Amino acid sequence: MNSAFEFHGVRAGYRERPVLEDISLKAGAGEMLALLGPNGAGKSTLFRVLSGLIRPVAGRVMLCGAEVQRLGAARRARLLAVVPQELKMPPAFTVGEMVAMGRVTLLSPWQRPSEEDCKVIERALVYADVNELCDRPFDLLSGGEKQRVLIAMALAQEPQVILMDEPTTHLDPNHSLEIMQIVERLNRERGLTVFMISHDLNLAAEFCRRLVLLDHGRIAADGTPSEVLREETLHKVYHCQMRVQSDPGTGLPFVRPDARHAAGLPGAGGAESGRAIHVIAGGGSGAEVLRRLAFNNYAGVTCGVLNERDTDAQVCEALGIRAALEKPFSPVGHQAFRKAEEMAAMAKTVIVCEVPFGPGNVINLKLAEDALKRGARVLVNNANLQARDYSADQQAVIRIMEMIEQGAEAWNSLHDMMRLIAR
Repeated sequence: MNSAFEFHGVRAGYRERPVLEDISLKAGAGEMLALLGPNGAGKSTLFRVLSGLIRPVAGRVMLCGAEVQRLGAARRARLLAVVPQELKMPPAFTVGEMVAMGRVTLLSPWQRPSEEDCKVIERALVYADVNELCDRPFDLLSGGEKQRVLIAMALAQEPQVILMDEPTTHLDPNHSLEIMQIVERLNRERGLTVFMISHDLNLAAEFCRRLVLLDHGRIAADGTPSEVLREETLHKVYHCQMRVQSDPGTGLPFVRPDARHAAGLPGAGGAESGRAIHVIAGGGSGAEVLRRLAFNNYAGVTCGVLNERDTDAQVCEALGIRAALEKPFSPVGHQAFRKAEEMAAMAKTVIVCEVPFGPGNVINLKLAEDALKRGARVLVNNANLQARDYSADQQAVIRIMEMIEQGAEAWNSLHDMMRLIAR
C-alpha cells in the first residue's frame, strides 16, 4: 500500500513551548482514521505540522512520498485539503463562490477557471449534496449545511488526503451522522485518505477502522477501535472513569462516562457526619484535587498548611475551602500547624497531593501520620517521590513509604484518587 503521510520522530511546538514529542505515524493511501485525545493533547498541532503550517523542530513529515516542508503551497494544495471546524466569511459569498474558491487555489494569478475546473466544482457540489444551495449566501446556512459546503470546497481541490478538524462539532446527532456518511462515501468511492480529529469516541469507532489516541503530545495508542478504546487506556488519558461495552448491533466498542461518584452527591455531609476531607497540598499540587472535590459536592473539605500566595491557597479562597495559612516564603510555623491539626483531626480522610517537600513544609506529613494512627483513611500520592523531595536525607520519601506500609493507600492520578474516595 502506498503511503499517504508519514511522521518520523517528529518534535514540534510553538517557540519555546514543545507540544509534540517523538511522533512516529504512518497512514496508507485510502485509509480512514481518527485522531483522538483530550483538549491540549496536541491534535491541532499535529494537523498543522502535516499541512506544512508548522515546521518540526526535529524529525521528518512526508506527504504522498514528498517531504512537506519542501513542497510549494500549490503542490501541497493538490495533495492535501483541510476542512476546518468553521470558516468565517463575508456575508456576500454564495455557496457556489465558496466551493469555487477551493479550485481557484490551484490556478495561477488572474487565471480564469477552465471548463474542466467548472466540472470539478460541479461534481464537488453534487458529491457533498449542496448543489441545490449554490446561490444561497453561505452565512445564512445551518451548521450541517455549512459543514457540507466546506467538504465540497475541499473536494474541489481534488486532493489525495483530507484533514478534517472535528467535522461534527456543533451538529445534532442526525446531521453528525449525515456528515460522517458523506465522508465515508468519499473514502470508499474515491479512495481519499481521511484523517479526522474527533471528540466523539463512539462516532469515530463506528466510521473509522483505525484510531490514534494522543496524550500530552505523544501517541498513547494506535490501532483498531477495539485495541484503542480500552477502559484502562482511556482512564490514563482522559483522567475520568469510563465504561467500554460492546455494541450488540455492530460489535464495536461503545464508550460512556461512568456515573459521578455517589459519595460526593448533594447531602453527602461534611465534618458533622464524619465525611470531612483534609488535603495536604502546596505549590499548586492540590488545585485540581480541590476543584474536583468541590465540584463533586464533597462537604467539609479543608486544606493546609499553605503559604498565603500559593496557587492552592488562591483556589481554596475561590472555592470557599477553609485553609491553614502561613506567611509567604516562610516555613510552617507553630500557630498555622495547630490550626491544620485541628482541621485534620475532624477528617475521615486525609489526602496527600503531589507536593514538593522541603525543610519548610515536610512537617505537614505529620498530619497524615497522625490520621493514620487514629484509624482515618490516608491517600498518598507516590508519583515522582524522589524528584520532589528536597528535605534533609529524603525524609519525605521515607515517611511516605512508611505510611504506605502501615496502610495508607497510594495514588498517582486524579482518577485513581477519586475512585479511592468513592470506594
